[in-house]
Parts: sequence; structure tokens; C-alpha cells
Amino acid sequence: MFNKFLNQLSSLNQYKNEAFQKIESANSIVILRHIRPDPDALGSQLALKKFLLNKFPEKKVRALGSTEENLEFMGELDDGEITNEDLVIILDTANVERIDYDGDYRNGQYVIKIDHHPNVEPYGDVNIVETSVSSTCELLYMFLSLFDSDAINEDVKSLAYLGIVGDTGRFLYNSHETTYDVMSDISKGGLDTNSLLLELYKKSLEDFKFTGFLISNFNLTDRGVLSVFVSIEDREKYGVDEANAALQVNVFREVEEVKVWFMALETENDIRVRLRSKDVPINDVAQHFGGGGHKHASGVRFRRREDLQLLIEKLEEKL
Repeated sequence: MFNKFLNQLSSLNQYKNEAFQKIESANSIVILRHIRPDPDALGSQLALKKFLLNKFPEKKVRALGSTEENLEFMGELDDGEITNEDLVIILDTANVERIDYDGDYRNGQYVIKIDHHPNVEPYGDVNIVETSVSSTCELLYMFLSLFDSDAINEDVKSLAYLGIVGDTGRFLYNSHETTYDVMSDISKGGLDTNSLLLELYKKSLEDFKFTGFLISNFNLTDRGVLSVFVSIEDREKYGVDEANAALQVNVFREVEEVKVWFMALETENDIRVRLRSKDVPINDVAQHFGGGGHKHASGVRFRRREDLQLLIEKLEEKL
């Protein structure tokens, strides 16, 4: 099904067999991903764990890291540390700084990186990085299909589905022809996608009220740059943590006058900006301020609220 597109994935074709061999020969495997996981990060991590346990029930496989309360329904994580007996697989994480592990991931015997973000830091012994795919879950699903499609069960499909849906915003961005081919394959066998979507996008009353706050407190420039600042006090007022607040960044996407938008979330140490665009590439603007990401979905960190105006001015230059 994916053969035509697979031929275009150079790093996957170059390194898949080496990765398969390393996985087959390892007795103990640790799977990591980035801090503050989103559905793609957590979905790829847990999907890979379930696949490996299906294919290699005799192996020790652990998925380490902290989770987010709103994503706990996706599955449980493990405790423990990385030793020199472990093969380490790191998913959906562009740079070392964002790996969700307190120790040194290099304590493992070998490191495989699988990601769809620009390969700014190729920290793995093998780096399977493909920026043309919608999500790490999409890339991982193709990787696993090539490895052993019989080990892909409903649990693996459900997690991959959630990750792809999450990173494409329900196919509003980042998706392409092969994304739908992958999703078609995932959906075979009667996967209950409606229940998965309801679970992923359910909102508490507090979340719903917070949506009203966002709609009532944005600023929009004449050129179409929308921004909204969310202070710690704002989040505390509505009982919304940083992760749940960030999930609502696309609430402005359907507004006709909006071309580029961002949510600036104040934390104890900095201001974390979720930057989005309908069709204007904005990852270069994020990189200008020390951030990065995809063409239409990027992130930046600032120290001062006043610096957000510089971001707005830089975005306006592109419109």
C-alpha cells in the first residue's frame, strides 16, 4: 500500500534493516519521547511498546517518562532507569534537551531516533527522520508494517490513529495522500474511531469555560496575526493546566480574517508560544527566535511578555 511513497523516504530505507536487526538482537528495550507529551509522542511510544511485546513477548520493553492527565486513557508508563543492557529508541523528539528522561539516555548500548521534525540534532546512532510525513505515528506505522504487519493489533492501531489525528488536528494540516492511505489501513477491521475521537477531544466544563476566555481575550492585527496571552493566574482561575490549555491553540483556525495565530502560555520560568498558520510558512520565524518546528506548526520560548511584540512584527513581515 505504501510502496510508492516509501521509495521517497530515504532515511527509513537506508536504516530500517539496521534498526530491525538491533531490535531483534536486544533483550531489553527502553522507549522514550519528548517532555510534556502530545498524542503523537505518547501514541508512538505506547504503540511501539505494544508492537514489540506482541512480536517479542520474551523481551523486556519499557516506556519511560511522565504523562499528561488528559492523555492517561492512552495507557500506562513504566518506571526505571536505562542501563548498558538497553537498546534505546527515542520518538518524536528533535533535540536532546526535550527528551523526557532525567538520566543520561546514552547509558544504553545503542540509540535509534525516529522522528518527523527537522533533524537539527541527529543524536541517535541511527536516525530515521522523515519530515514529509504528518506525524511520528504515521512514520512509525509504516516502519512497523515493514517490520512485521502481523504484530500490529487493534491496540497498536488505536494508538497510531490517535497520534496521527492529534498531529494533523483532525486532518486540518500536515496531512497528505499517504496519511489517508495509512489511516485507511489502520481503520481496517472495524476500529472504533468514533469512541477514540470522543475520548481524545472530550472537554471538562473548566476547559469549555477556558475556551470562552480565549475567544474573549485575543488581539488581531490588521494583517491577520492573532495572539492571545494566558497568564498563570488565568489558567488557575479556570483550573486548566498548561497541556490542556495548549490543546486549544487551534480554536482560532476557522476565523476567516486570521492568517497566523499563537497562544503564549506563561509558566514559572518562561513564556511558551504555540505558533500556527493556515498556509504561510512560519517555522523560519520560530527559528529566528530560537525555536522551531513544522512549516505551519512551531514553537518558541520567551523570557519577557514584551518580546511577544517582536514576534508579531516578524510575522507581519511575512504577510
